[in-house]
Amino acid sequence: MPAVAIVGRKNVGKSTIFNRLTGMRYSIVYKEPGVTRDRVYGEVEWCGRSFGLIDTGGFFPNEDFPLAKSIQDQIEAALEEADIIYFVVDGRSGLKPIDGEISSELRKVNKPIFLLVNKIDSGKIRNNAAEFYGLGHERMFVVSAEAGVGFGDVLDATLEQFPAPTISEKTSRVRLLIMGRPNSGKSTLLNAFLGKERAIVDVKPGTTRDLVNARITFNGKGVEIIDTAGIRKRSRIKEPIEFYSVMRAIRTIEQTDVTILIFDTTTGIVDQDRRIAALVLSEAKGLIVAPNKIDLIEPHQQKNIVPSTIRSMPYLDFVPVIPISAKNRKNVAALMQKVMDVHEESSKIAPQKALDDISRVLKPPPKGEIFKLRQIGHRPPVFQATLSSPAKESYIQYLRHVIRNYLGFSGIPVLIKTKVRKKIRRR
Repeated sequence: MPAVAIVGRKNVGKSTIFNRLTGMRYSIVYKEPGVTRDRVYGEVEWCGRSFGLIDTGGFFPNEDFPLAKSIQDQIEAALEEADIIYFVVDGRSGLKPIDGEISSELRKVNKPIFLLVNKIDSGKIRNNAAEFYGLGHERMFVVSAEAGVGFGDVLDATLEQFPAPTISEKTSRVRLLIMGRPNSGKSTLLNAFLGKERAIVDVKPGTTRDLVNARITFNGKGVEIIDTAGIRKRSRIKEPIEFYSVMRAIRTIEQTDVTILIFDTTTGIVDQDRRIAALVLSEAKGLIVAPNKIDLIEPHQQKNIVPSTIRSMPYLDFVPVIPISAKNRKNVAALMQKVMDVHEESSKIAPQKALDDISRVLKPPPKGEIFKLRQIGHRPPVFQATLSSPAKESYIQYLRHVIRNYLGFSGIPVLIKTKVRKKIRRR
């Protein structure tokens, strides 16, 4: 898929443009400049065609910031991947010397540059856009990301630069979410899946703020991987940026298929890990637990990692536990294979004959009987049990346990609905 990179100095509205064009809120938009650090990927659909969009950080030449070098590397990687560059400037504040520096750097890339003069939301400010012609870019567009003005022309011109699409069958992707506490190794795991540095990894926890996503192919199947900000207890969140990061990560659960809950084996399972698992299961999504940093555990103790993890979360006895070392890429391929397996389990539809066989061995509810068991949905699997009287939660748990024993559904919540049908008395 052809791609476009959004670049520019801090606080010119790059992430707002990204969110506007993709229709997704992957990038955080906040008044504090320099919020975006990793490069963030999305997809734009316009006039029946699609192209990739890459949001980048706004830290450009000679930035005095601890992660400036890493962010600069992310920007350069985005420019290398892109076919077109959206160079964003702030029409409200006017032309700045740094805009000229960035313009000179972008010309070295030798790719088509679209100059987007953003924040032009009134006629008075519109007159200020003329000064940006001094940058010497032929393709200049006056836009307002907040108001959604001017992007039709930008998108039309963008599609003209790309070759005509070939007819191909659109393949579905498995959407994988990586969640965990700060410094548990989420970004390292993303990079391990990719085999290269895609997300910024720093020893200081809380480096990732945006949702960082990437696409790979695993055994012929497309996978979109989304790395999230570390999720701490709400009482420990002090900065608004971190709050927005965490809330965005939580809202993303409902848009994904499978979540990997990663935790640091040197600290073990804590209540916050259990809360994250509960969030995933409340959305009825696939779940895998990945104890990370096993390279820091003595070899003779590693065999206890899986049993101790299950003991710490006994209600997740149906969830696969795959110990890994993201740093050394140990068991990373096995973890991705388990993601594929869990996604396949979520799509599974049980034959009615198998359900009829299960119905015959089920114990009836107290003072009642079961008439029928059938599957009425998948992703997640949903079953309907027709009973002669209302069932208590303990009986629903029993039904779920028997269904799992016979049909599997590893890593997937099994939902059960009950329907009451009175027994017809014969005279």
